[in-house]
Amino acid sequence: MADQWPASIPAEWKPKPEDELIHVPWGDESLPWKDTFFFSLRDVTRNANIAMHMTVSGNRSPNTRVTIGVGQGNNSTLQTCREDGTHNEKQIGNSMSRLEIVNLSWDSDHELRWIADLDEVSFDLTVKGKHFAPLWDTMFEGYYAKGSKDGLAGQFYGHAEQIIVAEGTITWKNDGIELPFQGFGWRDRGWGRRKTQLMWNTGWDLVGGVLPDDSVFSFIALRSHELPEPAPMPVGGWWSDATTLSPLVGGFYHKEATMAPLEYELTFDCGLTIAGKVVKPTGRMATSLQEAEFGVPGMPNITPNMMDWYALMRDPAGNEFEIFTQCGTMHKLDVFKNGQFIRAGHPPVQLVTRPGNPSTWTNRE
Repeated sequence: MADQWPASIPAEWKPKPEDELIHVPWGDESLPWKDTFFFSLRDVTRNANIAMHMTVSGNRSPNTRVTIGVGQGNNSTLQTCREDGTHNEKQIGNSMSRLEIVNLSWDSDHELRWIADLDEVSFDLTVKGKHFAPLWDTMFEGYYAKGSKDGLAGQFYGHAEQIIVAEGTITWKNDGIELPFQGFGWRDRGWGRRKTQLMWNTGWDLVGGVLPDDSVFSFIALRSHELPEPAPMPVGGWWSDATTLSPLVGGFYHKEATMAPLEYELTFDCGLTIAGKVVKPTGRMATSLQEAEFGVPGMPNITPNMMDWYALMRDPAGNEFEIFTQCGTMHKLDVFKNGQFIRAGHPPVQLVTRPGNPSTWTNRE
């Protein structure tokens, strides 16, 4: 048998099986309801990457937005499909991509079939969990927005995540050759009342992987809008094997200026410390959470973009293995909004600069 939720792990840390399915909206009706799914996968042998973000909206139409990026060698594509989808106890998705429900348990028996048909590529994958998936609402209470008045006012975001493995086929339509796909990656599942542009005021860093001993880990550093800027950067993470789920309590993570991972050392509540240094970056894939929206009252002029960086790492014992990392960055949408055009001429238009030593400035965007 694969993992089954052991008594040694607090029961409240386990997501409900039905959390994989579409939720009935509740809470602050002034905010949109979203069920979201993110998957990132890499086949190391075939140098193939797949990433998807899917949003199912509870109170607008078309209700299903899917963006998928696929890359392999010289082939790459990024495609979005927004249309009303099909959502029930058997499948979730639209005409471009769907998740078929096989087994819901949030351990190594958790299984989905993921089928996608894009203009340039199609794939058919069996996706399974790897050890235990934590429910962030309880294991890391307050990390994500939880609303006020028992969630009835303000933004609320429920969240579960899991390291995954996948096996199936991928076919690029320019040659029609069906290739095997066997890989690993990371996925999450979110639900709640929220607006993407109002969730974060910084970028984020996310890392996960399967270690040489077959255990798994993941962590994220992200600040929600609910936290003031001077507050410390919140870090949440976990490690799991066939019997254990333990939270991250300390360590460091260093990146290259390119956003690729460089090294990490992580200590977990169970006493385990893991470490790795980069051998080389490998697969890379960009995806987005949404399309651009302009002129929406009350919305900030920023949106997040996600860059997945996989990398070959080496642990202190010399074992090599790949990890998933993601760097989320905030960027402007209406680039010239509230801008000033600078020019030489008659009269010239010049920038008004501030005096002093830049190292002393506290507000640098």
